[in-house]
Formats: sequence, structure tokens, C-alpha cells
Amino acid sequence: MKKAFLFYLLIVCSSIMVAQSSWEIRIIPQLVFSGDNTLQRPNNDEGTRIHLNKEFDLNHKVNFSPRVEVEYVYRRNHFILTGTLLKTKYHGISPTDIYYNGTYFPESTDMHISYRFNTYRIGYRYGLVKRAKFNFELGATLLIRDAAISMKDNSQKTKYSNVGVAPLISYYIDWCVSSNFSLLSYGDGFAIKYGRAFDLFAGVEYMFNDLLSATLGYRLLDGGSDVKKIYTMAQFNYIALGVNLSF
Repeated sequence: MKKAFLFYLLIVCSSIMVAQSSWEIRIIPQLVFSGDNTLQRPNNDEGTRIHLNKEFDLNHKVNFSPRVEVEYVYRRNHFILTGTLLKTKYHGISPTDIYYNGTYFPESTDMHISYRFNTYRIGYRYGLVKRAKFNFELGATLLIRDAAISMKDNSQKTKYSNVGVAPLISYYIDWCVSSNFSLLSYGDGFAIKYGRAFDLFAGVEYMFNDLLSATLGYRLLDGGSDVKKIYTMAQFNYIALGVNLSF
């Protein structure tokens, strides 16, 4: 009798949680345009400060950067997983002598440079304001970065890779203009003496029905590190078109 009661209670509790929870999957193909991208390793008088976007040419003016977001919502609690891939390549003749990551490249060297910055995020936001036409959420994100910068010429190659984590503040705002149309902004970021990281989106969302919607907007990725090992500051501008599935 006791086991049957506990089993029944478990079913009831599970049903209540399912009724008050939902999942969202957002698939976001993005076009990315490279802005300022400056680096130096080591970050002292020995290393050369390099302005990639000014001293070299992009292999492609526009690159593709896929992004996937998975969100679980229970009442006012939002748990978010995000993955984004980003890679750009540069080429050109070095305008000066370059010393990077223990390797020397003389002036007028034909160089090829690869910049990778993949990010994975684990986040939580709480719905502080939850109304029919306006929502505001605030929380925190743990950013996991997988970055690498490589340089090569016809005879040598060097690569610096780094995997690290950073805590960020996260927010989400949406304003329902009509039954199908909303304005929204979300993102996360933080800044300290040794670096900064910002990933911010602003755009619109159109609801086709309760299960399917689409977003279109602008995303800014800005940040880097200023430590003894390396100096790197980069900015990327995105046009983001997303398809959102809710269930």
C-alpha cells in the first residue's frame, strides 16, 4: 500500500513538473564580420603587437558561425546551454618583423594566420518580471572558451592554444508588440582589469505558432585578455537568423 502511494505521488509530481516546464531549441546560422583583432604574445617588449584587421587581409570578408542554444524552463527558472563555433583566416605580407609565440617572422614574409574562438556556455537565469507583454530575466553564465591563434610562412609554423573559463552576468528582455511579434535582447558579459567578454544580441522574434518561431537581429562579440602570457582583443559583428522550436 505504501509503495503504491509513493508511486502514485511520484506520477502526480512528475505530471505537475511537466505541465509547468518546457524546452526550447534554437538553431542560429550566423554571418560574421571581423572588426578589430589585435594580439601579442608574449605581452611584453619581446612580443610584437599585431593588428590583424589592419596589417593583413581576410581570406573571406564574411564567415559562417553556427550557434545552438538549448533551454529548459521550469516556472521562472531558465537553464541554458550554448555552443558557438568561430574561425577566421588572414593572409598577407608582414609589414614589419614579427615575433610571436617564440617564432620570428622577418619583414616582407608571406604569412597565413588562423584565428579560432569556439565558446560553450552553461547558464542560469531567473525570471524577475514575467508578464503577458514583458519579461525580464537575470542570472549568470559560465563561459568555456577554446581558442587558438596560429601563424605560418613557407618554412615554419607556430600555434598558441588556450582553454579557459570565465564567469559572466546574463540577462534577457523581451517586449511583446503584438500577438506574433516581439522585440528582444539577451546576452552576457563581464569586465575586469585583465580582460573582458561580451556577447550581446538585439533583434526581433516572429511567432508562427506555439511551437515555432524565428528571430533576426544583430549580435556583438567583443573581448579578450591582457595578461603576461598574451594580449588579445577582438570584436566580431554578426547577422543572426534563428529558428526556435518549443515543446
